[in-house]
Amino acid sequence: MVFFATFIAAKAYQTTSNDELTLAKVENRIALDLNHLNLPDDFLKHSGSKDMVLNYIARLNAQLADSGVMVYSIEGISDYPARADLITKQLHAPQKTLLVSFVVTSSLFSKNDIAVLILVCLISAALTYLLFISERTKIQIAKHEPEIELQAEEKPRLIVDLQNKTLAASCAIDKTVALANKPLCFYLALVEFCIEHPDVVLNQNKDVPEELLTLANKYFYRLVELGHTIRKRPNFTNSLEKTLSEIRAALDEVWQDQLEIKETYYPPKAHGEGSRSRLHHYGLKTIEIADIEVIGK
Repeated sequence: MVFFATFIAAKAYQTTSNDELTLAKVENRIALDLNHLNLPDDFLKHSGSKDMVLNYIARLNAQLADSGVMVYSIEGISDYPARADLITKQLHAPQKTLLVSFVVTSSLFSKNDIAVLILVCLISAALTYLLFISERTKIQIAKHEPEIELQAEEKPRLIVDLQNKTLAASCAIDKTVALANKPLCFYLALVEFCIEHPDVVLNQNKDVPEELLTLANKYFYRLVELGHTIRKRPNFTNSLEKTLSEIRAALDEVWQDQLEIKETYYPPKAHGEGSRSRLHHYGLKTIEIADIEVIGK
């Protein structure tokens, strides 16, 4: 449609230019033939010859038949019906000025142009319809296609049940591992302490931080509240390596099928002797609150 509109605009400009050129040529022709026309002359009181002027107009129009321009009258002499779409020009001759009226019948649209316009409209309508059908089909297909929900695989968590004093992985909740009171309370305290103080270094050659011991005692008293029969409160500072070993053994069993997960929960072992062991840190460096769930807390 854009190309067709451009074509019509260009044709309109060309038609207007051709009409103006034709009018100029006809005016020039009449000016040259003026001395041979027997026109009325009021100054000389000459009535002239109307028939001669009409014949002259007829001959001019015969030559202009395919131009889209027609001479309607010269000095008001015409045998055509009256009309309102006249273009009147003044011709200036020596000692005389006369009026010549024209009719421009050039059409912007020829029969071929109309046929092309209809064809373009039909093609545009067909393309629009096809586009509409295509989009509607896509929508219908999308409505009937099953929605595929891509759910991110949930990271396994450690489940600690204080009521039963067991550990389990969230991905294998039925596979539980029992843990004694002391390592259970110390491990929960260690997890909570490392989440709150991730930058504190826990070394076996140094005293256990008081805050960590307080947390361990808190979990111990919670076991008592839950009805577990316990003879006495354990000393969490004694036999620290044994306590950590019991914790590691339980975690080895819980995460035996997910070894890559175990590192998050596993208190690191000391490697080497002497100065290297003194640098050992048994804290949980990467554990977060979302990594563990405590039931009965």
